Amino acid sequence: MAAGSVRAVSRSGAASQAAYRYELALFVDWCAAAEVSALPASSVTLAEFLGENPGSDAAQRRRVAAIDRRHRDAGCVAPGSVTSMRVALDRARADRVARRAAQDWLLASALPWSGSHAALFGRRDAVLLLLAGAGLSYTAIAGLDRSEVAADGGDLWVGGAHRVRVAAEGFPDGSSPADIWARWTQVLAFSDRYPSTMVLLKRLRDNSFPDMSGLEVRPGPVAVPIDRWGHLPFLPVSMTAAAIAGVVAAHRTGTVPSHIAAPAGRTRGADNRERQDDLILTDAVVEQDSVVLDPGYYRRGVADRRRSHAVLADVGGLADEVDERIEALLQRTLDLLGGAVESPDPP
Repeated sequence: MAAGSVRAVSRSGAASQAAYRYELALFVDWCAAAEVSALPASSVTLAEFLGENPGSDAAQRRRVAAIDRRHRDAGCVAPGSVTSMRVALDRARADRVARRAAQDWLLASALPWSGSHAALFGRRDAVLLLLAGAGLSYTAIAGLDRSEVAADGGDLWVGGAHRVRVAAEGFPDGSSPADIWARWTQVLAFSDRYPSTMVLLKRLRDNSFPDMSGLEVRPGPVAVPIDRWGHLPFLPVSMTAAAIAGVVAAHRTGTVPSHIAAPAGRTRGADNRERQDDLILTDAVVEQDSVVLDPGYYRRGVADRRRSHAVLADVGGLADEVDERIEALLQRTLDLLGGAVESPDPP
């Protein structure tokens, strides 16, 4: 690169850093005047600051980037990382989210939620469509905990690192975000306390869940995997982001597979018993086909074990030595990096 180009890049970088420092100073002064904390600052404070200091999209993004960087350097949560803020700062994404929201919420409100085996999938998929339509990424949905979501009248509030409100206004008639959420949490709460697929499906078919409104909301993932027979996992595990994307895409493209009820008598216990029967049958066959061993069989086996024990006696020491070398090398690398790299200014 020519010397002139290097100087131009350096001047550009210096100007950019100066702009970031200016935006950060502007935010600190505004917080002092408003008598609110600048570090850490809440997402509400950041939103009010941006509202009272209008600017171009590039300027607003630069301000958020500078403030977020200052918070990360201080070990605080970046106020601009919440989903609602990121959507608001990206007009193209905001328009795309608004267009998809109407489609996703129409699909969600039309899914079955009682009367059949498919109602179990319908209740879950409706929530996935609801959250995707609100602008949450598939990764965010996969990491969402039940305790971060709450109904507020007919609206749905997604807190935590998102702070997104799904308003009932404009929702298809006869349904609301709160209704869709309540139907799925009803399944989750019942399954947590009564882990029986047969009982759960019967309750879904009859829509006869007991009143669980007074029970404590247990922590756990919102997006829970369901196998083809309707079994939910015994332990609370979340769907992967890819699996959530597949479910949402299937509904958007009309390629959702049909969900059929398990055959009569087909339960998780029945599957386990079949596997156990297979093991018993295998053991019986092996016993019938077993050969007669010669008297020296066990003696030779014991001798081989002793030889192996002697040969491998030093493996533990060698492994410890390798671990120590790796640790020393890692520490040396960290020391070199620590001495060579200085903490950069905000970008």
